[in-house]
Amino acid sequence: MSDTDQTSSGESAGASRRPMYYGGGNRAIYYGGSDRPVYYGGGAPAAYAGRGYGGSYYYGGIGSGGGGEEDDSLMGAVTVGRMLRVCTQRWVTIAVFVIIGFIVAFAVFKISPMIFEAESVFEMSMRRSSYSNLRPAIIDADIGSTMDEVFNTRLARLRSRAVIDQIVSQYRTDYPSSTVTDEDLIKTLVKSKMTLQRRSRLIRITVRSTDAELATNLANAYAKAAEMFTSDQNRAESEVAVSWLSSTTEQQKRNLERADKEMLDFRVANQLDFMASESETAQQALSKINTDILGLESEITKASELRKTLEAIQSDPEKFGSLPDSVPRSLEIGTSFQLLQKTLAEKNSMLARYTANHPEVKIKEKEVEVYTQQFADVVFRALETCKANLDLLQRQLAQLTPKRDDLVKKLSDLELKMVSAKMKLEQLERERELADITYKSLLQRTREAQLASDENTAIIKQVEPAFEPDKPVLPNPLIIFPAGPAIGLLLGVLFVLVLDHLEDKIVGISDIEHRLRLKTLAVLPHVRRKKREQWARLVTDDKFSQFAEAVAGLRNLLDSPRYQEMSKVVLCMSTQPGEGKTVTSCSLAASCAQSGQRTLLVDFDMRRPRLARIFEKKQGEFNSLPHTLAKADPSLFASLPVPSGVENLDVVLSKASSEISPANLMGSGIIVEFFSWARQNYDRVVIDSPPFGIVGDVMTLASLVDSVMIMCCPDRTRFQPIKHAARTLTESGARVIGVIVNDVDFGRRNHFSQYDYH
Repeated sequence: MSDTDQTSSGESAGASRRPMYYGGGNRAIYYGGSDRPVYYGGGAPAAYAGRGYGGSYYYGGIGSGGGGEEDDSLMGAVTVGRMLRVCTQRWVTIAVFVIIGFIVAFAVFKISPMIFEAESVFEMSMRRSSYSNLRPAIIDADIGSTMDEVFNTRLARLRSRAVIDQIVSQYRTDYPSSTVTDEDLIKTLVKSKMTLQRRSRLIRITVRSTDAELATNLANAYAKAAEMFTSDQNRAESEVAVSWLSSTTEQQKRNLERADKEMLDFRVANQLDFMASESETAQQALSKINTDILGLESEITKASELRKTLEAIQSDPEKFGSLPDSVPRSLEIGTSFQLLQKTLAEKNSMLARYTANHPEVKIKEKEVEVYTQQFADVVFRALETCKANLDLLQRQLAQLTPKRDDLVKKLSDLELKMVSAKMKLEQLERERELADITYKSLLQRTREAQLASDENTAIIKQVEPAFEPDKPVLPNPLIIFPAGPAIGLLLGVLFVLVLDHLEDKIVGISDIEHRLRLKTLAVLPHVRRKKREQWARLVTDDKFSQFAEAVAGLRNLLDSPRYQEMSKVVLCMSTQPGEGKTVTSCSLAASCAQSGQRTLLVDFDMRRPRLARIFEKKQGEFNSLPHTLAKADPSLFASLPVPSGVENLDVVLSKASSEISPANLMGSGIIVEFFSWARQNYDRVVIDSPPFGIVGDVMTLASLVDSVMIMCCPDRTRFQPIKHAARTLTESGARVIGVIVNDVDFGRRNHFSQYDYH
């Protein structure tokens, strides 16, 4: 059942005029522009430490889920307790993921082709140069310093495309009848592996293919081709090394000269110093324009706000308040308004003594009309001045914006050009330095050494041929079938954790008692009524309805020995409007009155009072609570209660007033005296308060009552506001005894279905 659901047309029309502290929409103002309150991310201490009825009575017990900061990750805080709770609640989803994982594993096993693996082993032996006292003629630095470097270099060359082509040629020579295309052979060889056995000179070649015979033949052909390739390479290097050194040295000399010329030409063509100076000048100009634009935008914003203020005053003079000095004709407007108000006051004073047709009253009415027109004219002139100023500022802004865009583009082009020029210059310097080092090295080596025929050579010999495998290595059922369900289980757990973290709404009793650690006091059913007045009187009109029985159960719980001492004065509050706190307060008070208790229902929602409308009391039929409290006279308290129409139930009603500040009343000592008076004169006092977090009244009221009950609507109330409310109230000294779950539709299956008795 909701406080605002299916309200009358009059109430719906008034919803658009709700006070500012209720926010512009259905959510409270502290919910901001998103679905999460601004205080999301702050953790709450452990909530209700309930272990059934034997736990603590109020928020703050030690338990899992409290005392830490909220995890702002996608999955939220990952703890063992939370994982067990989520997995228990959503085990069906996890089971579906596991089943899907098994199905995927089975499909992969069936679809995947059978892969066979063949291995061939060969040995690579290295010979040191007979001219080890000479520096090597090859460009690679220190290639003769260690045999490991030479060995690894040779091994890397055996993976080159030239070797693969030679392997294909060797395969065609050994197996001329094979029908496998060269493209398929190359694809298979590219996927092959060559690994060096630890602490040995043995190299293992592994070839995988869907054809066992093809894998075996390619592995053997690989070993033979590697042996031939190494032999040919050693011979070729011996023959061309000396001639290569001479030609390479001459070529490197030309490269060095060309690098010097390119670097000089680039420095002349690109004047980096001039571009840097031009960029600095553009930066200064852009900074000045940005400062001017920001100033104009600020002035435009102020002028727009002033225009809105003047338009509001023009449409409704009653909205006039204090105006800043920057408003055009603010002094003249204030003077006109004061004269108008003074004339109205004089007119009202005359009406108290004379009739409306009295001549003096008629004269005063004409004066009111004159001052009203004068006030409207002054506001109109001020509004026109404000609009003219706003147009001028906007034209100035429109002139500066293109200039700023041009400067930004110019600066961006300059910076891009400078970066490109610097990068190019650094590249040219590196190329010149590399060319110089290489030229000097080649020149020195040409003078010192001749390449020997056995310089740094390698000998390869096959030691173990490949044999045709009889069993495939892939797909491996021992890996696929356990991995599928395991991955499904992991993904399922991650999915339900993410889903639980993103679904920040209360959906069941376990969410309240386990996750929030608060006790569920009552579950109130959804009632389809058109007016709030009918909801509030449902307990008295239909004593045997499902809703009345649920409220009676809440009353009996509060009257039980465990809660009796802490429920004489109870506060019913919510974390946002529309959760049913007002109707619940009325229903609980009526139920207590029906049980014979002398009950007082107090409307402490002084900004948006509801009880007067619910109990159909006109303004002249009762004394307003805030107006009486403002007089600070405890002797007037007895005049506040009015009969509600229900036996044993009195109500204290409120009227909204712009002259009385509820915040100031809450900070005065008269509130304490009122609660003391209520305790002395009634058996049960039920307080209806504004929503928590919108105004600070609840904090004061909660510290004066015996206990606090928080309202909750399934699928609407969020976790974090209740956590924040319970934590804040507890820290202020209040006692939170539990949660009242409201507006539960037992007609559809949900987490509260077990509470349905009918």
